[in-house]
Amino acid sequence: MAPSKIGSMMLRVAAACAAVAMTLSLQPAVAQERSNPHDQQPLSLGFNGRTNQIAAIDHFYGDGDEHGPRLCHYYTGWDTAVHTDGTPDHPSGLAANIAWLENAQANGCDEVMVSFKALSSADPKDEFDPEPPTVEEYQAAVADYLDTDWEAEAGYTGDIVLTAWNEPNLNATAGNGYPPPSPGAESVISPRLAAQYYLAASQLCEERGCVVAAVDFGSNGGRWVDYMTNCATANVPRDQLCAEPSKHNTEGLPPSYLDLYRNEIINAATDFGFKRSFRPAVVAYHGWADTNAFLNGTRHCSSYDDCLLERVLYAFRGSWQGAEIWNTEDGAGQPGFYSHEEMTDERQVEALEYMLELVDSTPRYTRLYWTHIVGSPSRLLITDDNGDVERVRPSMTILQEATRR
Repeated sequence: MAPSKIGSMMLRVAAACAAVAMTLSLQPAVAQERSNPHDQQPLSLGFNGRTNQIAAIDHFYGDGDEHGPRLCHYYTGWDTAVHTDGTPDHPSGLAANIAWLENAQANGCDEVMVSFKALSSADPKDEFDPEPPTVEEYQAAVADYLDTDWEAEAGYTGDIVLTAWNEPNLNATAGNGYPPPSPGAESVISPRLAAQYYLAASQLCEERGCVVAAVDFGSNGGRWVDYMTNCATANVPRDQLCAEPSKHNTEGLPPSYLDLYRNEIINAATDFGFKRSFRPAVVAYHGWADTNAFLNGTRHCSSYDDCLLERVLYAFRGSWQGAEIWNTEDGAGQPGFYSHEEMTDERQVEALEYMLELVDSTPRYTRLYWTHIVGSPSRLLITDDNGDVERVRPSMTILQEATRR
């Protein structure tokens, strides 16, 4: 990827972060209401998934740019670029990336967000390596990925941004990529290792002018507890973390996954060439927990105790509050949790309107990546057996209006 392409994204994020910092109070408050949401920067919408998903994005964006940049999201193995074999239908290896990026170029993706995970075999017959890569192995592989000439390999000319590891807190092939070693086992990727992956990728992007979104934790299946702030501050030596509990920790809980992750960013920053004051420019999270809770009627966002987004904003206040917030995986009708029959147009619209209320609750929430535009219960387009669009769902129109420039 040419530095000018990656650098243009860095400049846009830096400008946005500066604007966000100016609008936020210096007090460590959680979500602040927008006095007039329509005066704020419009939401940018992206789409996740395989080639069939990206092939359908024209139906959302249309011919112009009135709905913002075409943002596309791809998941791939952490060592993709060091595998030169493999087939396009296997989610790792160079061939798969080339096929996906060719499709992204053909469908006008202005930017691709690449999320790495454990898909480290180009041969489908091989089992996943049960041991996560060392930080050195990870950084070398990501450097290979960033230094691949994707324009020459796949014709792709857009920007590339990263999340260092998809859902590092969630043991699942659809999460961090590692099947659970045993029921209830701790994450194969520790929070401190996940933070070092983030710093390693950030060091590479510091040199190349690209952007890495921090965190990117899973939240479904009860894992929104990993976003809790149990410690009063992350800005302490490792062995002093949670010596003082946060005001929300009234039960003496140990550090959460996010507490440990943030603490490691502070303590390891200098090992990667950053100052101790280094903080992420972008924080990613997966918003399924809030959306699914609304759909199930189990809770409605009003405070830290019942809202994932509030927990994200609480954790990233103070010296962390300059970060944009990107919801990098969400939708109304999560695959595997709801059926097509359950996710009626009316129910999806209700959930979407709730999601957009959360968007409007803070000017820091600038991006939403929708899963999926076709196929799954969260689909925005109804297609026939041949993949041809039969009907546009009402939620599509609402999202188009929410992103209109």
